[in-house]
Amino acid sequence: MTMAALTYIKTKNSVEIELSKSPANVFNHVTDLAKWWPEEFIGDGIKPGAEFSLKTGDGHYSKNKVIDFVQDKKLVWLTTESIRKSDGYDWSGTKFVFELSPKGDKTLLKFTYAGIVLENEKERLVEICDMCIKGMLYNFVESFSATIEVSNSPQEIFHRITKDTAKWWGGKDFSGKSINPNDEFIINHPGAHYSKQKLVEVIPGKKLVWLVTESNLSWLKNQEEWTNTKMIFEIRAKNYSYLLHFTHEGLTPEKESYLRCSEGWNMVIKDWLYNLIMYGKPHFEF
Repeated sequence: MTMAALTYIKTKNSVEIELSKSPANVFNHVTDLAKWWPEEFIGDGIKPGAEFSLKTGDGHYSKNKVIDFVQDKKLVWLTTESIRKSDGYDWSGTKFVFELSPKGDKTLLKFTYAGIVLENEKERLVEICDMCIKGMLYNFVESFSATIEVSNSPQEIFHRITKDTAKWWGGKDFSGKSINPNDEFIINHPGAHYSKQKLVEVIPGKKLVWLVTESNLSWLKNQEEWTNTKMIFEIRAKNYSYLLHFTHEGLTPEKESYLRCSEGWNMVIKDWLYNLIMYGKPHFEF
């Protein structure tokens, strides 16, 4: 079957967002592309001159090269080769531009897609850019996070998070399992908090991701505000110790629950989980 001829147009679409973090912090998040870009990232990271690929399944693929890299200020990559197999669409020559500038104690980020698009997909491009920047990148940068440093091995840390979940979060109000992929568990504090979590990614000693599939926080206007957010645990080496980095992805400052929940997570991660990992019991006994 012969594919229909494609009609390309040149376009430049920009999206701006304001972020509460410093330009250095935001730049580090932007360059951690594998964690927020909607396509699979294949490469050794984002740095000057780096080459990498992005793909969605077997039908959407591109090769890219970093052509401008100014630490904490600007990142540009150029698509050098691309194909969408369903119709032969090729966006090679397009530039993806990120520009950061301080705005008081915040950061203004401007993203620009500068290149070509199919004539009948210009509106769709706007929607995709909004989703990537206003949705995925914003949530990645702004979501609540907390980090603790411990001397235990990655295996011990992971064991405490998974097999001892009830000892640091939930207590008697915990039910279910939190060890293997697809395990589900519930935290139910009657009259205040109900949430159901599913383990969607489990890499022993390295990473754990819980997806909140149900939630009811009775003190909120939108009582299901946690639903579809993720709780991510990542273990990284640091000299002779290890960092445990926790992110509640989707718990962002504009959410009604942010202030109260961030205070709660700081206590749960930095006190109860920290003490359980380091000393075998949380500071507060349930």
